[in-house]
Amino acid sequence: MGWERASTRTVMAISRVGSASAQATTITIPTHQSGDLILIVANRNNAIPATVPSGWVTRTAGFSTGNSVMLGWKLAKSSSETSGTWTNASVLHCVVYRGSAGILCLPFSSSSSGTSTTINYAPVNNYTSGLLDNWYVATAFQVNSTNSLETAPTGMANINVESSAGNWKSVIHDTNASQLSNWPTTNVTVVTSSTWRTGVFQIIEFDGPAFGSGGGFRPVNIRGGADQ
Repeated sequence: MGWERASTRTVMAISRVGSASAQATTITIPTHQSGDLILIVANRNNAIPATVPSGWVTRTAGFSTGNSVMLGWKLAKSSSETSGTWTNASVLHCVVYRGSAGILCLPFSSSSSGTSTTINYAPVNNYTSGLLDNWYVATAFQVNSTNSLETAPTGMANINVESSAGNWKSVIHDTNASQLSNWPTTNVTVVTSSTWRTGVFQIIEFDGPAFGSGGGFRPVNIRGGADQ
């Protein structure tokens, strides 16, 4: 009885169940259980991105102009997952999300960068009707530690912020609720112009066998093939 069919359960929303940030190359993953979606954002004060360890599905939000944003995600197989080492990361943000009726997946993303007082969170235009739920999570990294980068774009709430005095600031936000639509381009204005980079990532829950107390189920991702 490793899982039960989603049709036997009440359809509810995705929920954020834990978060953590650290200026390190490893991080303790917040409390989680089998089937949770774990994402780690690795931001770096360098154009060469941090290395994503094995076992994580990679999403690149871009690199160049002196900073880089990488994201890795996976579905927890147990309640004792570890981050591995994200070599050369300046900071890691980790967030755990839980579905209630199906399978979570992180299929699409967008990125933006510049040197200005306008921080742009680029659109994600891949929403498909009929999903059980749909969230967006965003990150921003700027080579400035005094700007209010933790101000989330309209439609999102800040989760965590880390800064290195005189060097950089790094943040992560999410919609903290279902948004059954595309993510529109959204701007946040800061005081001082300096180099920045952002990424916006879609999290969806789609109908399928939900995880129960057992193990061994490997969900098929939406592009075909099994998540590793």
